[in-house]
Amino acid sequence: IDGQQRLTSLYIGLKGTYAYKLPRKWWPRTKDDSILPPRKLYLNLAAPLDEESNEEMMSHEFKFLTDAQFNEDTGKAEKIWFQVGEILDFDAAETDDDVLDIVMDYLQGIGQESNKYARKALTRLYFAIRRDSTIHFYNETNQSIDHVLDIFIRTNHGGTPLAFSDLLMSIAVANWKKDARQQIDDLVDQVRFGSDMEFSINRDFVLKTALMLSDADVRFKVKNFTGDQVAKIEQEWDDIKTCILEVFRLIRSFGLNDAALRAKNAAIPIAYYLFHKGRDKTNGKQGLYADINNRARHEEERKRIRQWLHMSLLKGVFGGQGDALLTNLRKIIRPGVSSSAGFPLDEIVTDYRGTAKDLTFDDDFIDRLLKTQKDDSSCFSILALLFPDLDFTQSLDIDHLHPAASFRKKRLDTHVGFNNPGGRSFYENPENWNGIANLHLLNSSKNKSKQDEPLEQWLARQNGTKAEDLLIPTGTNLTFVAFEAFVEARAAFLKQKLGSLVGAVNSVAAQG
Repeated sequence: IDGQQRLTSLYIGLKGTYAYKLPRKWWPRTKDDSILPPRKLYLNLAAPLDEESNEEMMSHEFKFLTDAQFNEDTGKAEKIWFQVGEILDFDAAETDDDVLDIVMDYLQGIGQESNKYARKALTRLYFAIRRDSTIHFYNETNQSIDHVLDIFIRTNHGGTPLAFSDLLMSIAVANWKKDARQQIDDLVDQVRFGSDMEFSINRDFVLKTALMLSDADVRFKVKNFTGDQVAKIEQEWDDIKTCILEVFRLIRSFGLNDAALRAKNAAIPIAYYLFHKGRDKTNGKQGLYADINNRARHEEERKRIRQWLHMSLLKGVFGGQGDALLTNLRKIIRPGVSSSAGFPLDEIVTDYRGTAKDLTFDDDFIDRLLKTQKDDSSCFSILALLFPDLDFTQSLDIDHLHPAASFRKKRLDTHVGFNNPGGRSFYENPENWNGIANLHLLNSSKNKSKQDEPLEQWLARQNGTKAEDLLIPTGTNLTFVAFEAFVEARAAFLKQKLGSLVGAVNSVAAQG
């Protein structure tokens, strides 16, 4: 199952020829050695290569030469070419000592018997080709094609990376009437490069999603890509493709980018729900995916999906056992697609409560979340949970309430009352000024106008915006000198807010 390319290369070097078209020549209609001159593999016996001066760090100079090139180098002291395939014509050696005699007889014939490098190189070549067992093999008796493909992937890990789906793709293509590989690659490119998406996915994701949406076993097993299953996926391919595109447009509208969507598989349960919700194949009605990006009509649905997505990303539930998780989520979601209820957030939270995939936030976990720094990939998800009613279709920035510039050493040096090292250390600690307690989400245009303006002054000139809208408790002192009290008060408020959002199963409507 493996090694064909290596063996073919070996055969070409020993017994075959290699040819490529000469520059500025037209491709011939028939075999033409003047355009595609055959080349044989040679070893230069004159001297070793300087490993420091060649990029490949090769010790021996091997080269494919045409007959003309070989003849041109004949007589040059620095080019003593030995045709590698001729090693097969040397006499067979009974013992290792016989090898040296055979090699020396050849070197004497070409006047190189005193060339130590030629003796060593030719002896080593003889052993490599004629004496040593350098080709290893293992006889695999297990006839499971999944097992065989797994071995193939592992034995090829040092070359071009192979995914199991690449091999499954080859199996699926045989049962797909159209060019499956091209269709899937086109979809991957659309998601990667579409200006309203830009998420990095691969074939694995597409195949896994196709299995999920078609209610098949989601594991990458050959038996899951039988002719019947592939035919079902192909029959529904246009809908599957559109669903995947709309799901990533939806996620992008939540304000997430590729870095923030760390677990791409989190999109698959969303795709399953939207694909089947409201779908009626008998009359050609598409699922909810076709209209989910109409924000005005599906605001509550979008909120529930967004909340589940952020919760799952923060809790890292897709970190392992992905197939089992997807299978169980499908089982939870399936009953809801035929009911009038929305995305089954409550049911998912309830089902996983007390397990390793528990979505609820306990006090210790919330305390760790509140220390999350501004540039952490989790930061946006935390703030999105805290501010669920923002318009996430707008460009939103993660912004410091008390400006980051205020905490620079030179700025702190100018403030009266910061001579006390104990008091100043609180201001210098990034967990305080660069953590969630001092962060919020702000419209990009407003953020540009805010710049480094002190919080108290900036908020005073915001018409219709109160401290409570920024999740700052009523009565909190907003001056910079009261920053420590500000952080303590807001952190306590945010902790309560996060606990109420995900610590208990509540309807999204009640959380608004």
